[in-house]
Amino acid sequence: MDLVALRVAVELEIENFAHSTQPDAFGDPMPREWVDAQLTEMRAALVTPIWRDIRVQDAYDQVYGASDHEIRRCVLVADDGDGYELYFDPSQAGYLLAYSGSPPVTSGVRGDAVGCFMAR
Repeated sequence: MDLVALRVAVELEIENFAHSTQPDAFGDPMPREWVDAQLTEMRAALVTPIWRDIRVQDAYDQVYGASDHEIRRCVLVADDGDGYELYFDPSQAGYLLAYSGSPPVTSGVRGDAVGCFMAR
């Protein structure tokens, strides 16, 4: 995996993010100012991508069932410095949000890089 290309892909996702509203969604959309602030925070949180082991705890049985938790090798791409880290999971070809720790633990949030980061 090309970690430089991964970083570029995340930067492009941030730059090309389009704030849109869904007409049939419940509630009020997040204000444009909030979205812009999140994108600024994400740019500041980007790190030099590095491989790390994380603990996968997305499903109920992964949290409360098995005594052996799955450890997966993923790429750290952003760290907000406030307890959340954004990873690329090559086994799922997508991004995930994790709680910082030793090892970091998945939060159950998966998807595109920007969406995961904004879910903090």
